[in-house]
Amino acid sequence: MQEFLELHPCFLPGATDNIGPGGHHRPSFSSVIRQPPLKGLGPTRLPDFMWVRLDTGAIRPICIEIESPRKAWFNKGSRTPTAKLTQAIDQLTEWKVWFSSPENQLIFAKTYAPSYSHRPVEPQFVLVYGRDAEFRAATSPHDNPDYMRQKRDHMPRDRELYFTYDQLAPEREAGDYAALTYQVDQWVLHSLPPTFSTGQHVMEISKVIRDPSEVVLRTDLMSAERKAYVIERWEYWRSVALSEHTHFIAVGRE
Repeated sequence: MQEFLELHPCFLPGATDNIGPGGHHRPSFSSVIRQPPLKGLGPTRLPDFMWVRLDTGAIRPICIEIESPRKAWFNKGSRTPTAKLTQAIDQLTEWKVWFSSPENQLIFAKTYAPSYSHRPVEPQFVLVYGRDAEFRAATSPHDNPDYMRQKRDHMPRDRELYFTYDQLAPEREAGDYAALTYQVDQWVLHSLPPTFSTGQHVMEISKVIRDPSEVVLRTDLMSAERKAYVIERWEYWRSVALSEHTHFIAVGRE
């Protein structure tokens, strides 16, 4: 699931303004960040994915933990959360504690939104876990699946949202979002979806990713002609981004 969602981030919660206060802003770099380092948490406590939304007045990171769709939410018979669910929720708690530190917030802002580091950091936390079949009468192992669904829906705490894999759906507006990795003070382009389109939004990411050719050329379901066009237009929008001339005509997706 990690690999699939890296290639198709439009399925991830938070790809559009459907989590938090919103504000009709694209995520930073028009990309999802895969396994973003949060200094001090260690390699096993990283979010699987993170959006960084630069909404008016705040930086709004959306940290996402994905677990297996095969994992059960509740123990059969006892109606208590499974140990695996408890462990997944504990991941979100670790991130909450990390973001509660003003020092960590400053480190985060300088790392992931340096031009907006003066703004407050207001994170959201997302868990994607299990399947809806556990809560359907025909397939549920529980004697009262409707009750267990209600219990699941009441579990999220402050600034938390829980999803099953059945609730994920592609957001058309996010069809051209890339996946980035942050490594030792530099950004690395990890993948592009086959639906990727160019346009004004490429200006920001092209400032940190000079040449996308390697990733573009290995993108599946994209014709050779389209790949060549994407590389050409990436170079164009990078030249615009680095130009001293700030006025240009934008015509949307290309």
